[in-house]
Amino acid sequence: MKLVLSRKGFDSAHGGCPSPILDRRLCSLPIPDKESPTPYEKISFDGVSIAQIVQDLTRGRVRCGDGAHLDPDLRSDALPRAAGWHPIFGQAAAAQSHLAKQAIGPGDLFLFFGGFRRAEHVGGRFRFVPSAPKLHVIFGWLQIGRVARATTGLLAEIRWANGHPHLAAPDRYKNNTLYFASDRLTSLGINASGAGTFDRIRPELTLTETGSNCSKWRLPRWFEPRGRPALTYHAEPGRWTDCGTSMRLRTVGRGQEFVLDLDKYPEARGWLQSIFRAANR
Repeated sequence: MKLVLSRKGFDSAHGGCPSPILDRRLCSLPIPDKESPTPYEKISFDGVSIAQIVQDLTRGRVRCGDGAHLDPDLRSDALPRAAGWHPIFGQAAAAQSHLAKQAIGPGDLFLFFGGFRRAEHVGGRFRFVPSAPKLHVIFGWLQIGRVARATTGLLAEIRWANGHPHLAAPDRYKNNTLYFASDRLTSLGINASGAGTFDRIRPELTLTETGSNCSKWRLPRWFEPRGRPALTYHAEPGRWTDCGTSMRLRTVGRGQEFVLDLDKYPEARGWLQSIFRAANR
């Protein structure tokens, strides 16, 4: 089994700001996409359109009617759904080549993380809390049930995915590939859906080291490679600092998909199970 730490959602390069934490709720904002058929004003969070959130926090750089790249698509209530809808994630280009090189497939697990910052609703507008730091936080997961190349033929097979950005124009992306969620989270022996989102921020979901910027993570001690294949893109020994009971990781500035082979890190299963237990408390 392999774990993929997958960076998604708003950031300084895509959207221009972090996603908001609203009353401890993690609201991951999909990045702008001019070619997407789905505008922000049609996407809901807790039953309310995210349009004002996006427009206020970007100070109008991203507008209510702009197209949104809703991917990974994990929440059934984000949009009106056709019968048969299923959580799905698309990847392409160099990032997909990396996943293919790592032989990512059925049974492997994506943990999606992104940049978040506490925000509030004041005077009819959303704003970031001035003193709140930006954090990398895990906000969702998807255990792979099926992998398929994105083609017009696939779209004909799964009409319920019509409008997904990786299927709206399948030839738009090189190496265009879709990952479909399994029904249940069988790889960890947990009675949970094969894909979903974590509702609220918790210490167990926060990757960023307290008092540091997003580039520095605090991870369990067992993450140290010690002769094992490191988390991909992070093999350089100087990126890892032994903090006694934990490890500090100086993460790479760019990259979307970071893969860890759990057959080499059996300790990871207990860590992953603890994340799901904590998030469900």
